[in-house]
Amino acid sequence: MDQAIMNGVTQRLEAVGREIRRVKRVGATTVAMIAALVLMGQAVPPKATKVVEAEQFVLRDKHGKARAWLNMSDGSVNFALADTNEKTRTLLYLLDDGTHGLILATQDGQTRVEVKVGRNGVPTLSLVDNDGNRIGMFVLSDGKPALGLVDRTQKLRGSLGLETDGQVRLTLSDRNATERAELTVLPDGTPRLSLIGHSGRLTWHGP
Repeated sequence: MDQAIMNGVTQRLEAVGREIRRVKRVGATTVAMIAALVLMGQAVPPKATKVVEAEQFVLRDKHGKARAWLNMSDGSVNFALADTNEKTRTLLYLLDDGTHGLILATQDGQTRVEVKVGRNGVPTLSLVDNDGNRIGMFVLSDGKPALGLVDRTQKLRGSLGLETDGQVRLTLSDRNATERAELTVLPDGTPRLSLIGHSGRLTWHGP
């Protein structure tokens, strides 16, 4: 075969080889891009659900201990926070009658402070001792704030109140909850002290 013809055939074969190699590279790149797009599509999380419904949700720490929960119980809604010993330390509740409040507890789970708004709309703040007895409370009724001291038998021993007209009244009672002394400052600023006997009768009044 003529040398010129051989050279031409060789050049065409080399050109064809180069084109095949180029097509292979382009094809490989295209396949890699398609695969990447598919993987990216699989990695995209599904659309988040806007509503999740359940009767109870529990939040656990890395040790599997329940540290918070939200649940329904006998018509009431409760949200609790617990310590590392799974003792409830904070409780937010709403009863079915509309009463709602907040309880703060010790490491032993004993209630020490309770803030509550009753179904009548009256807010109260209660302090509780180590035995679970309420020993102090603050009440706001009809716009009249009042502070009370309660003994271990749950009897009111002292109170301090402010009337809507500006009158301030301090009362002290004995262990039978019988009022024994009263100090009042009238709206005009006049002070008045009253002493009461065991029978409940006024024994002294002044000035």
